[in-house]
Amino acid sequence: MARISKDEKNIVPIPKSVSVTKKGYVYVNRSTTWVIKANGQGKRADHEKICIGIALHPGSEWSNDRRMYANPTFYKLYQSESVAQDTEVDVSIDYPQRYDCLSVGFYAVTKKIADDSGLMKLLVEVFGEEGAYLILDLAMYMISRESAVFQHYPHWAASHAIFSNAIRSDSFISTYIHDEISVSKINDFDRKWATIALDDGRIFVCYDSTNVNSQAEGVFIVQKGHAKDDPEKDQVNIEYAIRQRDGLPITHKAYPGSINDISEAFMMIRSLGEIQEEARKNRTDNGENTHNLEVSVIADRGYVSEMNIKELRNSGIGYVLLLKKNMTIADEILEKHLHEVKKSVNYLSDSGKFAMTVPGKLFTDDESDNYFHIVWDSSLEGAHRFKLMKSIEAKEQRLKKIAERRTRCTESEIESFLEFFSLRYHEEGTLKVNMRGKGAGKTKEDPSYVVDYYVKNNEKIDIENSKCGYIVFVTHCQMTAEETMKAVSKRDCVEKTFRALKGWMGMDKIGVQSENSMHAKILIWFVASIIRSLIFTKTEKAREKDKKRYTLPAIIDQLEEIRADKDLSKGKYQRRYRPTKIQNNCLRMLGVTLDSVDEIIEGIG
Repeated sequence: MARISKDEKNIVPIPKSVSVTKKGYVYVNRSTTWVIKANGQGKRADHEKICIGIALHPGSEWSNDRRMYANPTFYKLYQSESVAQDTEVDVSIDYPQRYDCLSVGFYAVTKKIADDSGLMKLLVEVFGEEGAYLILDLAMYMISRESAVFQHYPHWAASHAIFSNAIRSDSFISTYIHDEISVSKINDFDRKWATIALDDGRIFVCYDSTNVNSQAEGVFIVQKGHAKDDPEKDQVNIEYAIRQRDGLPITHKAYPGSINDISEAFMMIRSLGEIQEEARKNRTDNGENTHNLEVSVIADRGYVSEMNIKELRNSGIGYVLLLKKNMTIADEILEKHLHEVKKSVNYLSDSGKFAMTVPGKLFTDDESDNYFHIVWDSSLEGAHRFKLMKSIEAKEQRLKKIAERRTRCTESEIESFLEFFSLRYHEEGTLKVNMRGKGAGKTKEDPSYVVDYYVKNNEKIDIENSKCGYIVFVTHCQMTAEETMKAVSKRDCVEKTFRALKGWMGMDKIGVQSENSMHAKILIWFVASIIRSLIFTKTEKAREKDKKRYTLPAIIDQLEEIRADKDLSKGKYQRRYRPTKIQNNCLRMLGVTLDSVDEIIEGIG
């Protein structure tokens, strides 16, 4: 092997298309030959490998610092033989790690937001400095590239200012999120971030969950669940709690795909109760007044159950819940007060709706008072009636076929028709039905029924028709109907966050193959959603005047265009162009000065 001099003058960049051994020896392939395989079936490619040097940093670190001590063979292969070994080396065979033009605007904004919100400090505290930097880089990549496929991250990072000291390869990222971002660290970060986001005062928290498809095999959290599009798909359930007033994500959880909404909500409620207590304790320890810290959950009708209501009360969490119309209590409240709601005294001029509030019990043995808010919205009446009539029409068509063909039905199918139809039917044989719960995957024999005669129950249809346009909310404390409607006016902020994550940040599927990596990637999405939310909130006023040029994707594009070019003679980056008017507006709204952007550029190596 050629002699290698470990002298500073002998340090050169490592060329592309080389292999590096564990001890750091760098080899290059010089020629390819085809040799017969050991089994005699066909040929395989073989390469003549020649050592050209040894890496400055053997092991896995050589890819982060691509320099080596060259041996004489390197100079023979890559330079003229007349060049002396002690001559200053100028090798241009290696493609630059960083491009000559870097996008810096989005990085400057992310740094400002992460510092001001306490996100940076918390990430460093939990994951260490390098871990925090990589998580922020990947979050920026998700927002900027609108993708969560980390294989393309190195190419993106080469043209962007980033937090990390080096551009990490996709294999490095894969290893890091699998080995270093543990579930215990994620839970620690999640809890601490939530205590920051729950500031003093009355906080309304919007809660919802979504399912994300995954093809990972052998991962416990990936299970068949209750997906609306296809229940046979393997999925993971992800739930978010979001601050209602500005859409800031507070906390998140990931659960197996088979867990239903009500069970997920129960666990999130318990977690929020613990977070609220910790937030109060932290503020008390710091000498702050915390008696007015009160968290109330705003949730959709799918999460309402007696178990969850009791857990909310036990956890000291308030609630503003939308009730299903077919819930017994909602039906009773509507029937009792339907004739009163649209009286002139209940008209709300600001919203153009009618509303009234009545006290009552939420379930039979309820010991606490609740307050029911009945709202009539003319804009909803038509939509509700259209949906109702379409549903009745579809049921009638199905019922007609069943009666004509004398199709056997289960008891539950018969009951589903009794809501709006009067039936005459008789029992005839049995049917095999799929079991649920612990017996899932098995079948059992149930009695079957044949429909002899049916007719529409117009009285029931008219009663249901009279309820179109009405919605019923329940709150734990006394609030006016107007206050309740104001509280729930932004309850779709969670759905908007999920749409952004799935539509613009690649969360339509999770492309990892281990449970630990799955939790880690979900965390990075959560951090990205925090950054995105803070940018969105700070630029909201601009959208009131110009919805076209100040959409969030448009703002990100404008920030990306603030670039730094490399002065090849000095090896330093500098900003060549003045920002446009829109870019200046974006920076100003986000609290970033042009001087701070130039300071960042000056610090780029």
